[in-house]
Amino acid sequence: MDRLDRQILHALGVNGRIAFRQLAAILDANEHTVSRRYRALVDRGVVRVVAMPSPRDDDNGQLLRLHVHPGSGTRLADALARRDDVSWIRTAGAGGEILCGVRAASTHQRDHLLLEQLPRTGRVTEVTAYEVLHHFRTPGHADWEGFPDQLNDEQRNRIRTDEPHEGAPQLTAGDHSLLKALSQDARQSSTRLAAATGQAESTVRRRLETLLASGAIRLDRDLDPLQLGHPIGATLYLDVSPGHLHDAGAALAQHKPTTFVAAVTGPTNLYAAVATTTINDLYTYVRSTLADVEGVLHIETSLTGPYLKHARTIRTSDGGNKVLPRNS
Repeated sequence: MDRLDRQILHALGVNGRIAFRQLAAILDANEHTVSRRYRALVDRGVVRVVAMPSPRDDDNGQLLRLHVHPGSGTRLADALARRDDVSWIRTAGAGGEILCGVRAASTHQRDHLLLEQLPRTGRVTEVTAYEVLHHFRTPGHADWEGFPDQLNDEQRNRIRTDEPHEGAPQLTAGDHSLLKALSQDARQSSTRLAAATGQAESTVRRRLETLLASGAIRLDRDLDPLQLGHPIGATLYLDVSPGHLHDAGAALAQHKPTTFVAAVTGPTNLYAAVATTTINDLYTYVRSTLADVEGVLHIETSLTGPYLKHARTIRTSDGGNKVLPRNS
């Protein structure tokens, strides 16, 4: 990958549906070249843009840490990856742990998984659930921008979309087919979305604009850190003094290695996922960068494997990607 490839990836983190013509003008590149480069990145499994419902007011999702019997993690991880309410999954602790994010469609579905299904699974020896209280993101930036060739402020401002306005419509039953198509590829043209939903192209275009502007759905740029030269993944569980929690979370969200930062309930109150190039880079980050964050009382660091699923994309055994339809 070169500078143009990486700038395309940065741009998609700011606005996942930016038109190739607009993006080419901002990056001072040829429109056909930008389109071709994007398609190549998708085909190689480097990036995918998908859409999903925004969190409900009463549920920001859960992060699960499952301790499993030795040798049983692979089968359980595969089963969880195929669930529609599991948005991402990866292993940790040499396969003795499974980490996953849960975004259930309803409180009943969430409780059924956490209180009934997982406790009855013989492979699971312990379940720790972290309720997401607040997701820290730097305005105008994606969750992770630790790779080179970031956009400058002027480029970001030209790419950014308006913040969703309040009091907007929610998803309806009629949006099911549209959301199913967007969950597989949110950059599809209105023509393709119309064909997938059986609706008129103008209807699909207006409804998509309404759902995005209202915040009823959100875009997620799914990246593979391994292909971007960041093969070392880790999860950080931090204890932070309450008075410093918000500032600490906001500070971590601006650090290059962090791919996700959230305030959570549970044994610790701040959760972060990081990606680095080497183990020494991870050590340097924990030893020096985190040492400058006020209020951090304790840090547990756990090395993680590659994502088995992220943003609805399942990584297959041959290194490829498969996107599951909704309600799979």
